[in-house]
Amino acid sequence: MAELFNSYRSQVNLTGLIELCEGEGKPVIYEKGEYLLHQGDIERHISLVKSGYCRYTCLKSDGSEAVVGLAMTGEFVTDFNNGVRRIPALASQVASVRTEVLQLPFVYALEKLCQSEPNFLYIASDALFRMCYTRLLDLYILSPAERYCKFIDAYPDIASTIKTKELASYLQISHQHLLRIKKSQGKGDKSD
Repeated sequence: MAELFNSYRSQVNLTGLIELCEGEGKPVIYEKGEYLLHQGDIERHISLVKSGYCRYTCLKSDGSEAVVGLAMTGEFVTDFNNGVRRIPALASQVASVRTEVLQLPFVYALEKLCQSEPNFLYIASDALFRMCYTRLLDLYILSPAERYCKFIDAYPDIASTIKTKELASYLQISHQHLLRIKKSQGKGDKSD
């Protein structure tokens, strides 16, 4: 059975936020490559992805993009921790394909959430930390082939949806190395 990619979702009750976005959120469409948030900006929105998907990216020293996270349909795309602190985002949010979201102003959504769930900030921050720490440990512990196999076993729907270049960047594997791993595993290539 596939796991939740953004595992914080299993630790945080997001029902109230989902209902708030669905009831009051403004529908916005981002075309492929459009930014929901640029690295260095302050988060202004909480966005519920209704269709498509977004990637979280950071710029490398050579100016290329590193994929550091994904927000799939039914998930939220937001810089939660830095948004709460009102400090610049460490990662950009980019529509990987044409993506429809329901957006709420960040501060408004947070205030509404904390009224109904006073411990929300603590619970959400803890869940995000656990997810990120697990991903960090995988980078140290697993070989590139093991990271790939773990990803496709745990998230087959995502692996078949996202571009190979995005997956390679997320897994910290060169695109060419990932293609070799896929070939040795007998897996097909998703075109980019």
